[in-house]
Amino acid sequence: MNSSELRALRKETDPLADEIVTKYFTESAFDREKTMLFFDALSRNSDPIPAGLPDYLEKYFYETEDLPSWADKSKIAKGEQLFTLYGPQILMMLCVKSLPMAYSCGDGAQVLYKTGRLIEQNGVIDGVNRRLMETTQFVISVAQENGLGPQGKGIRTAQKVRLMHASIRYFLGKGKDWDPAWGQPINQEDMAGTLQSFSSLVVEGLGQSSLKLSQEEKDAYIHLWRVVGHFIGVKPELCPEGYDVAHSLGESIFNDQQKPSDAGKILAKSLLDFMEYMLPGNLFDNLPLFFLQTYMGQKTSEVLGLGWPPKNPLGYFMEKIFKDIDSHVDDDEGFGKLVAYFASKLLFSMDHFYYGGKKARFWIPPSLRENWRL
Repeated sequence: MNSSELRALRKETDPLADEIVTKYFTESAFDREKTMLFFDALSRNSDPIPAGLPDYLEKYFYETEDLPSWADKSKIAKGEQLFTLYGPQILMMLCVKSLPMAYSCGDGAQVLYKTGRLIEQNGVIDGVNRRLMETTQFVISVAQENGLGPQGKGIRTAQKVRLMHASIRYFLGKGKDWDPAWGQPINQEDMAGTLQSFSSLVVEGLGQSSLKLSQEEKDAYIHLWRVVGHFIGVKPELCPEGYDVAHSLGESIFNDQQKPSDAGKILAKSLLDFMEYMLPGNLFDNLPLFFLQTYMGQKTSEVLGLGWPPKNPLGYFMEKIFKDIDSHVDDDEGFGKLVAYFASKLLFSMDHFYYGGKKARFWIPPSLRENWRL
């Protein structure tokens, strides 16, 4: 797609979800309790349809829960297998590739900045941790085995994300500090770019981590996320089939939107702080920055204010240690071992994280726990 076509998408949103959310918040006077009920229901990644909501909202969940006619269950299963094998690395890619690439899109980053949940508040990063863990939980819900099946958590979770996006559009659109030059909040271009950051960019990142994937595996993972895109309201033509076409679309969007912004730089710093916080002690100091710079490359690193070239020798040092332990390992495999080790430690810390003395709501299926040795 060319730049003018992509820019036109910044005016498009998701009419179905927008209509439902607008009706919910305008059918009566503003009610704080009603608003909190809505957001609380959507933020809980559980199977049941939220209780206490109007009939038309319940109807939405029932009428949008079927797989699209083009969905290929065998491809979905192969995509799930990839997640079963490399889940820790895939979830690590969210932090070192998917999210920072999204933050580098200057206009789209404004939504995350305005909502405030991915930014430290007065030096306290609990809100940052909570939101990033919710994002990780979303990926686990949709990508686990049978996550998009009748008994899975993925479809219901994606339906809730779709309504959450519409509610953010509703409230930001009513605010006085939203610049129309940024496009509609969470517009179709931004949604399509985010979908690619969670799919084709992750596949690319696995390749950068010295994991050799077949074309069939790549295409299957893209298909799984193409189905997810359907459930969160991305237009069908913006959910292409096959890794090569999907990656090309993602590149077009990022090339169109990438530019420095204060919002993007603040979000990137919060992401770094999140990873540092999740990995206490001195062993991993500055390693998150090393990974961000390595996976992002020079252009995106500079857009996010991360600097270039990577200044931290620890990553190279640890990679050499892994290589020296096994003399048969080459440089790429040494880096791959470092990635796997870091990814497992990051996921372990998230799985054992506590908010105010209470364990965070973070659920990993028993089968994946066993595969990932948690």
